[in-house]
Amino acid sequence: MKIKQKISIFIFSIILLLDLAGNGIFTLGTLRVFAQNTDSTPNTVPRTVLVELFVQGSCTTCPTAEFCLEDMAWEYGTTKFILVQEHLWGDGYDTPETNARYNWYVGDSKKGTPDVFINGLTKRLQGLSCDCVEGNYECYKDAIDEELTRPPLLEISASETLIESDYTIEGTVKNISDIPLKDLAVYGMVGKEGDEPGLYNYIQDIFPFQNMPALLPGETFSFKFVPEISLTPESGTDEEAEVLHLVIFVQNLETKEILQALYIE
Repeated sequence: MKIKQKISIFIFSIILLLDLAGNGIFTLGTLRVFAQNTDSTPNTVPRTVLVELFVQGSCTTCPTAEFCLEDMAWEYGTTKFILVQEHLWGDGYDTPETNARYNWYVGDSKKGTPDVFINGLTKRLQGLSCDCVEGNYECYKDAIDEELTRPPLLEISASETLIESDYTIEGTVKNISDIPLKDLAVYGMVGKEGDEPGLYNYIQDIFPFQNMPALLPGETFSFKFVPEISLTPESGTDEEAEVLHLVIFVQNLETKEILQALYIE
């Protein structure tokens, strides 16, 4: 068979398969791919800052922090700044995982809300810097902008597969720096979005972390998460459907610094 005939048959086969899948004759599953860049160098991969805002329902100063950081989240976009809200101490929106994570960060030191962690323990801002909204906004902005100037050490890529109602998240973490990296783990979080204040991407589940081996420059680590809770929005009208968010991030288990994060909607 001539080469041109083989190519024509191959192209026809691909078109036929896509047509059959589109008409529901068989199911390939839904695959969505998320990557921070295709040119893996520190100069081209974006630095994405993960901000964890710990709040409690009865906290009277938390709304100021929520307002400032939620406004910044819309301003910066999720390629630069990912905001998650983690509720504490039995306020009805907390989980065992969010309480345990806060205890892991704080240990025996002072506890209280609002408590903001910018890329983990890279920067902690507890309470408010002043009584005015503008002053707190500038305080958070300065800390986040400082983190954005740091070159990224890692690149995260992930694909989200949905077959019927079952989700699987698989991906890779690549060392794009020129130094070996160790003591790292990859995490995942699932958040919901509510209409009430303080419910912007509030965390419902934190996946058990996966330890990573030491990564030499250019090396990659593969990970896979199978969420225990459903990532499929509940049925109902558009107004009732929940918006779910997924965040993948890499954290140093010794220093508790977060090196990179990736947002998946």
